[in-house]
Amino acid sequence: MSLLNLKLAQQFDYRWHSIEQVSRVTIPKNILPWLTTSHSITAKLRQAGQLRVEVLSDGWQTPSPRERLRLGLKSREVARVRTVILYVDDTPVVYARSIIPARSLKGAWRYLPYLGNRPLGGYVYKSKALRRSQTEVVKLPAGLIQNCDQPLWARRSVFIEYGPGILVNEAFYPAIERFTKAAGQF
Repeated sequence: MSLLNLKLAQQFDYRWHSIEQVSRVTIPKNILPWLTTSHSITAKLRQAGQLRVEVLSDGWQTPSPRERLRLGLKSREVARVRTVILYVDDTPVVYARSIIPARSLKGAWRYLPYLGNRPLGGYVYKSKALRRSQTEVVKLPAGLIQNCDQPLWARRSVFIEYGPGILVNEAFYPAIERFTKAAGQF
């Protein structure tokens, strides 16, 4: 059973802002480190407890208009779209949607379509040549996740090594606040 309101969460097609443009006092103090860290969220979650990945979908799709724009994709260009929920100790903490254009599936990244229930972060952060775009954030509307009546903070960035890169969107469930201290230094 999925916790997501799929109608609302289908695509992260919201208005994103550079982290520098957002007043940090508006972001809960135990969510802010997750939004601003340059480290792997996967690695941080593993420090906090037992990590599990639930794959909601993983297949070829047309990205949303804003996702295509962010990656510089042509209007008819498809990408591998992977949506997952990351759990720590069986508590859902992150909803992630990754857009992986076919032109980015080179080198070590050519194996990304075969991840199954392994986290994407474990592969993306391995490369020494990896570059990461500026982080953008957004406060998502309440009701995005079923049985969650709070707005959610999310971040996105593009990881670049091959082709146009990989766009990774991550929305943080309120429960992640419980794991901030256990995740160690950010």
